[in-house]
Amino acid sequence: MSDYLVQGLTEATYLVPVFESLRRYDGLTAKRLSATRAANPLLRLPIVQNHAVQTGQKPAAAAVEVITEQVRELDSPTDRIIADTALRLGIYLKAYKSSQISKRALYLLASGGLGERRQALVEHWDALHQAIGVQPPSERPPREHTLRTRRESEAFDKLGALLVNPKPTGGHSGPIPLSTALSVDSTAAGQVIVVGGATIDHIWRVRSIPEIATSAMAMSYTRTPGGKGLSQAVAAAHLDLDVALIAAIANDEDGEVIRDHLASEGVDISFLTVVDRQDVRTPATGVFELPAGNSSAAVWRDGPELDVATIDRWAAALTSCDVLLLTFELPQSVLRHILSLVAAAPERPVVILTPGQPYADGHLLSPALKQVDYLVAYLWELETFAFSDEARYDPQLLSENLLSLGLRCLCLLGDRGGTVYQQGSPPEPLPAPHSVLKQSSITRDSFCAALAARLIEGGSLTDDAIRWAAAAMTSFTGAYREAASHPRRAVVEKHYREISDAMEVD
Repeated sequence: MSDYLVQGLTEATYLVPVFESLRRYDGLTAKRLSATRAANPLLRLPIVQNHAVQTGQKPAAAAVEVITEQVRELDSPTDRIIADTALRLGIYLKAYKSSQISKRALYLLASGGLGERRQALVEHWDALHQAIGVQPPSERPPREHTLRTRRESEAFDKLGALLVNPKPTGGHSGPIPLSTALSVDSTAAGQVIVVGGATIDHIWRVRSIPEIATSAMAMSYTRTPGGKGLSQAVAAAHLDLDVALIAAIANDEDGEVIRDHLASEGVDISFLTVVDRQDVRTPATGVFELPAGNSSAAVWRDGPELDVATIDRWAAALTSCDVLLLTFELPQSVLRHILSLVAAAPERPVVILTPGQPYADGHLLSPALKQVDYLVAYLWELETFAFSDEARYDPQLLSENLLSLGLRCLCLLGDRGGTVYQQGSPPEPLPAPHSVLKQSSITRDSFCAALAARLIEGGSLTDDAIRWAAAAMTSFTGAYREAASHPRRAVVEKHYREISDAMEVD
C-alpha cells in the first residue's frame, strides 16, 4: 500500500490502487484494461460507460480516451506531467520533442518501462515543465521513491476525483442511467452483485482449540481480508464474472487494505460504503483453524453496517443483475428489504443465499424464503428454521420444511460433499472432494460463485451445474495447502472433468 493511502482518503481513493496496478510495464492501454480484472472499477464509471454508449466503442477503448482527457483537466501542471508519465499516455510527447530534451529521455518517456519513465521524469523535471509552457515548481525535483510512494498516488487520487465527478466540459461528462451502464458489454461472463460483509480476518492455525483457562502455541498466524461477502465476490471474480460487492467498512487502514485487495482481485468496489467517523472501525474476525481446515470464529463489529437507505441507492443494480449473492452478515431488516426489491422487479435476478452467522430467530425470515432460489447452508445454520426439534437434526425433514415455504432449492453441505433438495425432485448427492480438508465457509463461497457462473451460462440447475459447483469446492481444497485462494475457471474445469469421468465409470 502506498504511504499516501494510509495518510488520507477521498471518495475516489478506491481508484488509486487500480491506477497503481495499471501504471506498470507499458502503462494504461485498452488491451490491458480489457485483460485485467482490476480495471473493472474504471470500466464501470458512468463517465466511461456514457462515452462508450455515445461513441460505440468498447469500454476499454472509451476508458483510455476519457482518462486522457481528464488528465488534461487536472489543475496542477505537475500532476498532469506525473500522471501522463506514470500511465504512459503520451499527452505531451509532441511538446517534449519540440524542446531541448534528449532523444534518450524522449525514448524512455515514450517506450520505457515504469522505472525508466520515472528516471527520465526526475532527471528532466524542470525541462518537462518548461516544454509545456509552465514554470517548474520551486521545490527540488522529487526522488523516484517519492514519486512511487506519494506523488503518483496523489495525482491518481485527483484524477479519480475528476472521473467520479467530472467537470461539465466534455460531451460524455454527464451520468447515464445505471441500467444503461450495466448493459454495455465489458467482455465479462455475467453480472453478479454480492451483498454481505467485509472484515479483516486474524487466523491462528492450531493443532487443537485451547480449552478454557489454557493456552496453545499456534502453527502460524495470518492477517488477511475476509468476510463471506468479500470471499464470494473474489471467488466470482476468479471465475471471470463481472462482480461488484456491496458492503460497509470504516475509513481506516483496515478498510483501505480491503479496498486494495478487492480492486487487485478484479472486484468492483464502487458500491462499497465507507463510514468516515473516528469512533468506527472496520469489522474484524478472530479464527482458530485446525489442520483439517475446520474452524471456530468470533466476529467483532463496531458500526459499519449497511442500511435500507444504502440499499435503495443501489436498487437499480440489485434488480438488474444476473445473479444476486446474499449472506446473513446483513441486518435481517436489510436482507428482507433486498428480497422485497427483488420480488417487485420486472425481471428478477437469481438469488443465492448463505445463512452464515445465523439469525437468532430464523422464523422471522421464513416468509421471505419464497424470494430465494438457492439456499446454500450447513445443517447447524438452519436449526432456527426448523418446525420441530426432530427437523433440526433430520436433513430430509428440514428440507421439506423449507421447500414448503416456497424456497426453490436447498444445497445442504457437509464435511464430505452434500445433498441438493429441489421441489418436485428426489435428493441429488453432491460429489465429495478428494481431500482430507473438511468443508468450511470458504469452500462454500467457491461453491456459490461457481453455481452463479453455471446458472448464468445455462439458466437452470442441472446435474452439470451441480457437478461444476462441486468441482469448485474440490479445486479449493486441493490447492489449500499451497495457497488458500479461490480457484480459477481452468482449474475448476479440470476437476469438473475428473468428477464427470469418475461418475461415468461408477
